[in-house]
Amino acid sequence: MTSANRIYIVDGTLREGEQSPGVFFTRDEKIEIAKALDRLGVPILDVGMPSVSEEEREAIREIAHQGLRASIGVSIRLKKEEVVQAIQCDVNEVFIICPVSSLHLRLKLGTDEKGVKSLAKEVIDYASRKGLLVNLVTEDASRADIPFINDLLCDAYEWGARRAFLCDTVGVMEPFRMKDLVKRVRDQIPAEMGLGVHCHNDLGLATANTLASIEVGADYPSVTINGIGERAGNPPLQEIVLAMEKIFHREHGIDMKRLYRLSRLVEEYSGIFIPPHAPIVGLNAFRHESGIHVDGILKNSQTYKAINPKEVGRESSFVLGKHTGTQAIVHLLKQRGFGAKEEELREILRRVKERKMAGGKREIRKMAEEMERYYKESLNFPMEAFWEIVEEVLRKGG
Repeated sequence: MTSANRIYIVDGTLREGEQSPGVFFTRDEKIEIAKALDRLGVPILDVGMPSVSEEEREAIREIAHQGLRASIGVSIRLKKEEVVQAIQCDVNEVFIICPVSSLHLRLKLGTDEKGVKSLAKEVIDYASRKGLLVNLVTEDASRADIPFINDLLCDAYEWGARRAFLCDTVGVMEPFRMKDLVKRVRDQIPAEMGLGVHCHNDLGLATANTLASIEVGADYPSVTINGIGERAGNPPLQEIVLAMEKIFHREHGIDMKRLYRLSRLVEEYSGIFIPPHAPIVGLNAFRHESGIHVDGILKNSQTYKAINPKEVGRESSFVLGKHTGTQAIVHLLKQRGFGAKEEELREILRRVKERKMAGGKREIRKMAEEMERYYKESLNFPMEAFWEIVEEVLRKGG
């Protein structure tokens, strides 16, 4: 049963998110994240690719056996043996990745439009007959021929696919072109066929492109927690949900008060740290230093806040620094029952700014060096270790 005003979040943190270079989740971490996403209210989870390894299949099976409300899906290629792997993992649905641009067809599959349709028909028909809900994911749709996409999706519905996803695989779209693509597809494919989008953030437009798609009929936005994913990542779940809540006024079913806690959990397990300026979940999202802003907020919080931090499990705060004004000092003094004359306020403010500036940039430079070391070592694989492994294996083989 679907609602015309409802969007259905499809979270790929455990699949696309784990494909972020240098990231991996343990089995227990994957289960914990899946449970947390389910508590959040996410209705559809893409939890991995069974073809990766037996360990991955075991983790997927465990997630599938947790009794979650969410529908559990996995991503597979145009291969019947991967359908079999999905079935063995006891999942509800499959996301069949189907290249559609001439570039991908020629270089990845070594085929043409007719050839990929033949492959898709075989795999979709097989998966559908085995009882899996089939999502056809059109890879590189943003660089493909739209009439071919429409033709493929209309046929795919007849073969058993019930949803389709249009992918901006290399993040080259902008919102107006994305709206045009989605509308031209939505108008041509069966009305009963669900339509989603999977956008990448290479140009910083993944959220904008996803929202543009929702405006013209895409009801299944593909997201990840904190936007982690290949290269520059994907639309952050929290941004799409807050846009639905505050701008589009669409039903989304997400418990927003749990967003921050889950964001921090994924930060810890992925090792990809949230930038302080990140919307909604960043350190500075609800902190204020500027004297002009603090003065306005103290008069009425809505002057400089579009989101009540409590709605998303956060608290607001004032930070003392170079741009602090006297109103922040007065506010803090009142909290402790102090009063001060005008000249005393100015002296307190002068000393605060002096203290802040006196520290210099030593700690910042130290942290920058630590972060650079961390990225090189923890979000990478040391090439020295790789060549040691190669030499050991080749030596044994010889």
